[in-house]
Amino acid sequence: MASSIDVTLTPDADESLRRFVHSLPETFEQGGRVIYRQRNEIRVFDLPDGRQINVKRYRVPPLPLRFVYTFFRAPKARRAYDYALRLRQADIETPTPLACLIERQGGLLRRSYFVSEQVPHDRNFYEFGRGGIDGREDILRAFARFTARVHEAGFLHADYSPGNILFRKGAQGIDFCLVDINRMHFGPVSVRSGCENFARLWGGDGMFFLLAKVYAEARGADEVQCTAWMLSARRAFWRRFARKRPLPIALDDVAAEGHRKKLSVILSTYNQPEWLEKVLWGYEAQTDRRFEVVIADDGSDDRTRSLIERMQGEVTFPIRHVWHPDNGFRKCEILNRAIAEATTGYLLFSDGDCIPRCDFVAMHLARRAPGRFLSGGYHKLPMATSKAITRDDILSGRCFRSPWLKSHGMPRSFKNNKLTAFGLKESLLNTFTPTRPTWNGHNASGWLLDILAANGFDERMAYGGEDRELGERLENAGIRGRQIRYSAICLHLDHSRGYVTPDALRFNHALRRETRTHRLTRTPFGIVKEEQPKQQPEV
Repeated sequence: MASSIDVTLTPDADESLRRFVHSLPETFEQGGRVIYRQRNEIRVFDLPDGRQINVKRYRVPPLPLRFVYTFFRAPKARRAYDYALRLRQADIETPTPLACLIERQGGLLRRSYFVSEQVPHDRNFYEFGRGGIDGREDILRAFARFTARVHEAGFLHADYSPGNILFRKGAQGIDFCLVDINRMHFGPVSVRSGCENFARLWGGDGMFFLLAKVYAEARGADEVQCTAWMLSARRAFWRRFARKRPLPIALDDVAAEGHRKKLSVILSTYNQPEWLEKVLWGYEAQTDRRFEVVIADDGSDDRTRSLIERMQGEVTFPIRHVWHPDNGFRKCEILNRAIAEATTGYLLFSDGDCIPRCDFVAMHLARRAPGRFLSGGYHKLPMATSKAITRDDILSGRCFRSPWLKSHGMPRSFKNNKLTAFGLKESLLNTFTPTRPTWNGHNASGWLLDILAANGFDERMAYGGEDRELGERLENAGIRGRQIRYSAICLHLDHSRGYVTPDALRFNHALRRETRTHRLTRTPFGIVKEEQPKQQPEV
């Protein structure tokens, strides 16, 4: 069967390069050094003039694709050559293209070869799934900015996977180089498409939070929305991948991130530093340490700030303080800001007056499940009992024992069973409690992506059911509540509620009624400010 070759060379190619390229069908397998061999094969060759060049030989395609690449679409080597020229013209680093060779047999494509200069970039993004990396955050920040520049220039690499992103530390910072570029899209790249382009990378949630933050800054986009798009695309890609073959890494516990945090505790507070200190000691006593605390402060005075600064030096978990000025009850606004500050993919919400039992975080982590949110309760204490609890009582777990609480003023009640429910009793009480599994701001948890899809809390709401309304939107979206009120235990310290007003309660009830009636799944008055309805709910 007759065969032929078609060679394209750069205009400045010399005679030695011409001879080398034309000889590739006969000499490729006998020369060079193999650096990659799977479906395709890559070898590095040393030319007589001292240059090192890289030759990628693409596999022989199946017969139907041989027809496609002959009559309808350019072969991969040809695309790699042409696309490299376009990228370099836009000042985007990729190996300098030198030649491509198309080998045909019987008029149909057989093999194709792409020839380029060897690049000095000696590292790739697989490192982020294999171990610790010096200067990790600087590399990721630079990479997010580089990717934003590529997208702004109108290029989208359709196989943006770890092995196709090379980098090195140079004198001017970190340099990146794109390889395996035969699959590219050209034209405007939306922010959403750009965020989804990161989906194939290896790394834990924390890495993607940072990438989303810097990418959003570089493109003038909303950080929270970018985070949602990026994490959602990542989850969808790896779910599809897992249907066909084993996952190459444990995506939720990547070695590069060490003993990674798996949960963000978001605590709301307002001018209750005495209670907040007791709560923070409760988190210091947790048996599962894979969490961070983000304090959503609705305008407290300097006493709370001073307490948090002191506690940051005394406890062993990270605390971040998110604050805005005191301008009335704006709890939903500060909670939305705290959500944006969280660095994990699972969020646990509680209050700065709810002391968690030592297994509180562990219970939420153990019971979480896709398509569900967890609904817990609290054990309400009288003021005298609340004041009697000390740091030592919390760290020792003494204050969660029913006899101790009764000796310090806790009245007898069926609800005291929360403190003694373990095993079968706990399971039965969770199953048969008449209380529905609603989203309770003092003890509820859910997946970040689900909360972002609902757009967080509705910032129009005042006190009274503001947390329940988020849960109702989640339920409307098919995210079901799971009861853990007898499993995840916290003690509620007593306080007054001077911010409750009849008008606010009526408005909140009307808004919740609208959510239920119209089965709303998202609010335009949340984390991302969207085009808003002209009418308010009827009170």
